[in-house]
Amino acid sequence: MRPDEKDVSKLYFFVMLLLITVGYLVQKASLYIGILITEFFLVLLPVILYLLFKRYDVKYVLRLNPIKGDQAFLVIIIAVLGWIVSGFFALLTNYFLSKLGKIPVMPIPAASNTQELFMQILIFGAVAACCEEIFMRGLVMRSFEMRGSIKSIFITAIFFAMLHLNVQNFLGILFLGSLLGYVVYRTNSIYGGMIGHFTNNTISVLLSYFVAQQNLGKATPLQQVDLPFIVVIGYGIFALFAAILLYVLLRYLKKVTDPYVIRGTTKLKEDLYIFLYWPVLLSVLVFLYRITEQILKIAGVI
Repeated sequence: MRPDEKDVSKLYFFVMLLLITVGYLVQKASLYIGILITEFFLVLLPVILYLLFKRYDVKYVLRLNPIKGDQAFLVIIIAVLGWIVSGFFALLTNYFLSKLGKIPVMPIPAASNTQELFMQILIFGAVAACCEEIFMRGLVMRSFEMRGSIKSIFITAIFFAMLHLNVQNFLGILFLGSLLGYVVYRTNSIYGGMIGHFTNNTISVLLSYFVAQQNLGKATPLQQVDLPFIVVIGYGIFALFAAILLYVLLRYLKKVTDPYVIRGTTKLKEDLYIFLYWPVLLSVLVFLYRITEQILKIAGVI
């Protein structure tokens, strides 16, 4: 019933290779078309082909179960608060990186008009959320489930953060991945993850658009940024209140949901061996190489 975790680890490494080769090339040629190709053909298609070829129950593996309306609304609020908290982790990371040198703003440009804004919401919000959730919180999380429901959430979150190959957002994405995994686990629905992921990405797109319009009069991205410590402290206090409210809502979500809990029997040492399996180990090495390269660029070494 559950995909073999070794098979999925190989698929994960294959997808990572596709992202850093084909994905890089198509996005360099055309950002929006490139992202559509990346999400549909490099992320989603391998998952669907794998499940069909192996004849797994797609609905079961991917948790294609309906989500209740009140739960969907709760997930949106959770995602908004999660965006605030994950933003603090990203801000803190970037603060320390700024001590090495000038840190670049993420390369995705802000929308220049409302038409482009809606296109970004569709591509970065809806498409990315659906494809990435099916891969990560669908296939990957299900494959590691026999190690325990909670363990599978965190293992998947680590894989999710590595797949983005970005040192600046690693901790923020790790937190977001854990949060989305918990939502999918509690609701037993991949749609919970899609809703949360879409909400998170859409907030980022909207914020980028409005900040660009407000500060620059046009949507032209800044190239580098300096982060004063007072900004980190101020945002940290704001994020703390969000984290407290988030904890309350997650407790409520736990109260109103009753998923099937798998309590794995593997010990932590055994679970760490996952990262020594060759496709996972190679994925880790690729990730470490990419973030080391990014750190050296920030420091001005290369």
